[in-house]
Amino acid sequence: MMNNLLYKYIFGMNGKIILIMSRIFATLICSKIFSHINYDLSIKFFLVYLISRLLEPFIFGYHINHYDIEFFIILCNQILIGMVIGLLFQCLFSSIILAGEVLSAQIGLSFSTFFDLGHKIYSLVLSHLLNIFFLFVFFIYNGHLKLIILLIKSFYIFPLYNVPIHKNTFLSIINFSSLIFLNGVYCVLPLLFFFLILFIACVLLNRLVPNTSLFSSFPIIIFVVGMILLKYFVCQFYGLSKTLLDYLFYYLKMYIFKLFNYS
Repeated sequence: MMNNLLYKYIFGMNGKIILIMSRIFATLICSKIFSHINYDLSIKFFLVYLISRLLEPFIFGYHINHYDIEFFIILCNQILIGMVIGLLFQCLFSSIILAGEVLSAQIGLSFSTFFDLGHKIYSLVLSHLLNIFFLFVFFIYNGHLKLIILLIKSFYIFPLYNVPIHKNTFLSIINFSSLIFLNGVYCVLPLLFFFLILFIACVLLNRLVPNTSLFSSFPIIIFVVGMILLKYFVCQFYGLSKTLLDYLFYYLKMYIFKLFNYS
């Protein structure tokens, strides 16, 4: 039934609704929000349509023929803007996954993975758990509400039919992504430094006492110590996640809103 409604009304939509839907849909796809929802594409499309219909009265626009080349260019601009907004939020979750992969490689949990048969993707167990913790912090910090506010304000900062792309926008996005990933690595640097000291101590002990071979018990020692340290790392994870979210909203405030003199 949903597919029949979709095929019946998709060609009857005006150009303004299609442009709004393209930006919102690209944002939700690139931010991986729709990737973890096992619903039919028509249901996702209908949800985006409802959101676009609610936003339509507050967004300025004029009628353009669907088959005009100008409409196609504007549509590509809306998809690009939505992809950029979604990429900013995806960088946060990707940095947490990177931190989990580094920790898994050091502790010895690289082969413990989750495999999603529906999406045919896999993720490490530790990365998946840290991603869930970060998602909780994201909702506690009202990140979902700020994402909705950002989507609404984006139609005033980047209008539908007049896209003022600043020359420093893409460079600032690259700098932001590098800053986020560096902070993701900084989260696990204390643990990496401790493991380095542990490796050096085991090697020196093996050289001082050559009759005892410690290399056979290295994985067990590292795993036990890693589990103990992981307990304290998770306790401090809220502060680290809040720092990453602060970087995101500070970037949006300084480089997006102030860039276009929006208050």
